[in-house]
Amino acid sequence: MSKKENITETPNQDKKVVTRYDRRLQRRKEEEDKRKRDQKITTGICVVIAAAVLVLIISFPVRNYIALHQTFVEIGGEPVTRVEFDYNYGVAANNYYSRNATLLSYMGIDLSGDLSTMMYSTTLTWQDFFQQTAVENIKLNKALLREAKAEGFTYDVSDDYEEFRDNLKSQAAGAGTSIDAYLKSLYGSYATEGRIRKYVENGLFLSAYYKYKQGTMTPAAEEVEAKYEEHPDQYDSVDYRMLQFNATIPTEPTDLADPQPEETEEDSGEEGDSAETETYQPSDAEIEFAMEQAYQEALEAEKTISENGDLYEHATKSNLYYNYTDWLFDDARKEGDTTVVEYELGHCYYVVEFLSRYRDDRPTANARVISTTNVPAETIYNEWLNGEATEERFIELYKKYNEVADYTDNGLYEGLDRDDLEDVMSEWLFAEDRAAGDVTTFELSDEQFVMYYLGESHPVWYYQIQNDFLEDRWTEFQDSITADMTMVDKKGNLAYPAKIAASEEASRASEEAAAQASQEAEQTGEQTGEESADGESESADDAE
Repeated sequence: MSKKENITETPNQDKKVVTRYDRRLQRRKEEEDKRKRDQKITTGICVVIAAAVLVLIISFPVRNYIALHQTFVEIGGEPVTRVEFDYNYGVAANNYYSRNATLLSYMGIDLSGDLSTMMYSTTLTWQDFFQQTAVENIKLNKALLREAKAEGFTYDVSDDYEEFRDNLKSQAAGAGTSIDAYLKSLYGSYATEGRIRKYVENGLFLSAYYKYKQGTMTPAAEEVEAKYEEHPDQYDSVDYRMLQFNATIPTEPTDLADPQPEETEEDSGEEGDSAETETYQPSDAEIEFAMEQAYQEALEAEKTISENGDLYEHATKSNLYYNYTDWLFDDARKEGDTTVVEYELGHCYYVVEFLSRYRDDRPTANARVISTTNVPAETIYNEWLNGEATEERFIELYKKYNEVADYTDNGLYEGLDRDDLEDVMSEWLFAEDRAAGDVTTFELSDEQFVMYYLGESHPVWYYQIQNDFLEDRWTEFQDSITADMTMVDKKGNLAYPAKIAASEEASRASEEAAAQASQEAEQTGEQTGEESADGESESADDAE
């Protein structure tokens, strides 16, 4: 069955003209979504992440005094020194580097260069972005400290700090430098162990408080079931086949190109050479022609999508392209339905075949994991095996050997989904004969893992809902406690607030100008229509 209506328009139908203004708005929205998504990812509890770059900067007594005692910015009515700000900037940047290590070059980040000259968006540099994230981190941390104190929450960070210091010694030794020099490479030229200890301890304390608060926010099983019954379309999964056909957009003028202005003598020389290197901007006619060709290919492929389409399984609304999500989750959908979907901004067509929709009842698993690069996983496993081969002993070895920042409770991972794991891990973890207490090792690229199987856990759909509950409740809690945490920068040390304000003002002005132009166009059209009607009336009178 082929259905294209209500999904996209054929090339012969009347289409809404996508103007350059529309594209700017779309691009601005995508950039803002990207900023919010990245900020959400990097904003959180301050934990220490090792960085690879070492920069030694000489500190002078006067500058040290200013950094230690004078207010750099004010957050929530409290002074923040340069040392505290730089520490949080380093946490924000290093966390981001760690999470996106393999993607940094694609993001335009050169760790050997100047972040203040590298653009994160059309408005902000990467330095601006990390400064903004540092401010949000400080807001949240100060608010959480206030809440923890009000609730009477206590936690002794002594052991955690000693573990942090042991790791720090090891990392500094690995970098061939002193602890303070290594800290400067991570947290700025004024960082020393003594100066940042308070912020590290606060971070360790807040990590414990965060885990405690998450526990209080975990929904009951009845709440999870009720949520599914209320919104099954949000948590069901679908299997489908898909092929993508990209339009071949010309990179140089064709017969359909817009007329090009004749080159003058002023255009020659260096300016002319520069113009020749600019990316060619195809005409609307060239794009339309290329899209029509891609559409015809897609129509032909729709006939054989069942045999040739790429299979996708266990997809939910949250991880599907919006272009064909509504179609796949339409209640009227049945096995074998197909469609062709246009993605105009992406200059392509998707051919999609629906296979099935269901609640994903596959079980997940709970496990503890030690991650290491320096000590062979087999060595750690043998140490566990030759001692008391218990979970408690595994936790001791986790504290001794794990090299990844502790976002977990002693390496505990709950609700592991087989689709999110490397195949070799998934096959072992979900083997039919797997029993609680089983331990094994994995070597993947340069990293090794020791895994302790704890047992089967809730099904996939259950964890999807539980995670949504936790995210919503945490966001609501975070927003409520940081509502009064404003940032005041009396000395103008941070550039990003002015850049954002200027960008928003320019956007408002552009939108107002567009609205005004649209209104004037409508008025002109109405006036033209009235004049035409008057002319027809006069002609009728003359005829009489």
